[in-house]
Amino acid sequence: MTIGRNMVPEPEFFTFSLIPRLARYGLLACALAGSPMALAEMKVLEKNTFYRVINEQGRVELKETVTPAEAKRGYSIVTLGGYVVKEFAPEMSDEEFAALTKEQRAMRDKEERELEQKLYDESLLLRYSSLIDLEAERKRKLREFDVRISILRNNLHSVIEKSVAQQAAAANLERRGATVPAQLSQNIVDLEAEMKESELAIAARIKEKAEIDNKYDSDGVRLEHLLARAVRR
Repeated sequence: MTIGRNMVPEPEFFTFSLIPRLARYGLLACALAGSPMALAEMKVLEKNTFYRVINEQGRVELKETVTPAEAKRGYSIVTLGGYVVKEFAPEMSDEEFAALTKEQRAMRDKEERELEQKLYDESLLLRYSSLIDLEAERKRKLREFDVRISILRNNLHSVIEKSVAQQAAAANLERRGATVPAQLSQNIVDLEAEMKESELAIAARIKEKAEIDNKYDSDGVRLEHLLARAVRR
């Protein structure tokens, strides 16, 4: 599946990490101009239509997919008969991008934000057909966090028990006036460090769980808006 002809193709190669560079391909303006071939359509290339790219050896090649590296060198969408459906310019160099005026940069930043939102909206609609789907995934993810946190807490409890036993052994030796072996002292130090690491790991998982839960909240609000808008249309 590919994004519409006015956009970069092949979602199998397309990631959100490419968004900040899309403006350099000259794709943002046409994607956001309300064209019937805009991003949300997510169409497959028509029959007998291919990507004409420049490969690493500098030779022209017809392909059914295009990689980010090939897109940076510029490419075209063509028919077998040689008709050019759409051309995409090479990526701007850092020097060319730096030469943009303040107004041009502001416009590109705005276009990038709008495109990023369009891409994210499309990803939500592809992942969930209803709020029920989203809530089911949320519950599954949060249960996974609960399992991980439970395992970490059990491990911490085990380490605490070992530490208590080692400290009790050292205290008994001291009460008898005996010297505490260096290895026993080191064991106590190591167990204390392990306890701190376990506590930090638990805190990190709890924080991550809360962040994921909040993300599902915001995704749910956005998805509800998108679904309602689709119904109105």
